[in-house]
Amino acid sequence: MNLDDKISGFLIKNEGISFPYRGAWAEDELPSMMLSLPKGFQVHLEDEKGKYYVYEDIREHLPLTHAFYEEVGKYIKKHTKLLRFSVGSSTDDVQELKPSVRVSRDAAAELASSWIFTTYSLVLNMA
Repeated sequence: MNLDDKISGFLIKNEGISFPYRGAWAEDELPSMMLSLPKGFQVHLEDEKGKYYVYEDIREHLPLTHAFYEEVGKYIKKHTKLLRFSVGSSTDDVQELKPSVRVSRDAAAELASSWIFTTYSLVLNMA
């Protein structure tokens, strides 16, 4: 993406949400995507000892990239809710998980009836 006077952008990568199941981690993970932009911009400097790196605020070096990242993040937050789900087969060991993952209402409805929620007896907690 061409922003600022450089080629820059933010990162979208696949992530998995782990959860406990019967005293261990489940074999499967809930898939998710992470939107990421580094907070620091690497500046190459040199002193009498040689080269080293300093990280400076990315907003100063890539203001358009940061502004676009913030705009995308606000849009996502406006159209989604935080994912909350419970794990546990009995009322004694129910544990609510609160990953920093956002999900739309339509995706939440599909997720609640998905094979992974059925297999592991997960319960969606959407307010």
